[in-house]
Amino acid sequence: MNTKFEAVMAKLLKRFLNDVVFVDLKPENKAVLAGLNAPANATLPLFIEDLAVKIKENDMDEIPVVALIKGLVYAVGAQAELPYRSFYIDLLKHIDPEIGVRILSDGIRFAEEGQYSNAILYFNTVLAMDHESIDALYNMGRAFDDLCDKEARSDLRVLSKWCYEKTISIDPSFAYGHFSLGFALYNDEKFSEAQRHWLSALNGDLPEEMREELVVGLGKVKDRATYERGYELILAGRVEEGLELLKALEDDHDEWWNLLFFIGLGYRMLEQYEDALGYFLKVMTLNTGHIKTMNEIAICLLSLGDFTEAERYLKEAIRLSPENSELLCNMGIVHLQKGDQATARIYFDRAHEASPDDEVVAMWLAHINQKMI
Repeated sequence: MNTKFEAVMAKLLKRFLNDVVFVDLKPENKAVLAGLNAPANATLPLFIEDLAVKIKENDMDEIPVVALIKGLVYAVGAQAELPYRSFYIDLLKHIDPEIGVRILSDGIRFAEEGQYSNAILYFNTVLAMDHESIDALYNMGRAFDDLCDKEARSDLRVLSKWCYEKTISIDPSFAYGHFSLGFALYNDEKFSEAQRHWLSALNGDLPEEMREELVVGLGKVKDRATYERGYELILAGRVEEGLELLKALEDDHDEWWNLLFFIGLGYRMLEQYEDALGYFLKVMTLNTGHIKTMNEIAICLLSLGDFTEAERYLKEAIRLSPENSELLCNMGIVHLQKGDQATARIYFDRAHEASPDDEVVAMWLAHINQKMI
């Protein structure tokens, strides 16, 4: 299992060990092992609540099997690095060869009851017994999604996504995994990948209501996947190809500020500054305060020779992001173009302090230093 995933799981589930007490394995208790060899000095985890009556009666000569099984489930599921964990797994299988199916069933019941952390604990125990249990992985992913919604913890989306990815790495034809992973990717705005997994899901065995949900999703994702491909082409320097894709979306989606931003960026990269400026100004009406757009407007104005307006946009952007080295550097360029070398030097110095490894900033700072010798 992924190391980072295990670390998050341990943090989430460790509290369940508070419901377990570890007792020494006495000779009279070894009957419960039924011939299974126990490591020297091994202790047994028992679920405290099921021990209440025995403790009250001061009768611990016989270990209650129910308390032992539940204690083993909690111990195995809660902490990967627990001493004797492999022995506990062997003991669970020894007590009941079908125990994995029963634990999985209990986990699903917990999830249906809204006890998502308990469900995750039980699914994790199943995975400790069988690392490639697709049922445990998929249901754990769904429980993470539900827990994320319940507790407004967006960080858990990473864990659910990992579970779905793992299911299809084990079985590339697992339609449910493609279905849920597609929605995770759509929410991450990775539209092309979402589309690919949804198409794979449609080729698999899914209930009709899930298939209908996919058809709706694919309708929504088609244009977004085209948008994603378009801006990736622009960022890769294939500007004309990217613009062709993005411009085809403009009539139907002129409210997508990010679409307009990348069209503007494409025109700016082609040095068509007036066209680019028109798109960036429209972006500002849809997403006021977008710092990258302010910067792009300033670059266009600077290239068109309107230094005063360029300074105005950069001044507002720097007010919103005072340590942004790109903004500071561009403000230095504006002042340099206006003939104010002293002020330009101040901004280049600030930009260098904010980002000392930025080669562009270093180049402009060296340039102004040379001019002022």
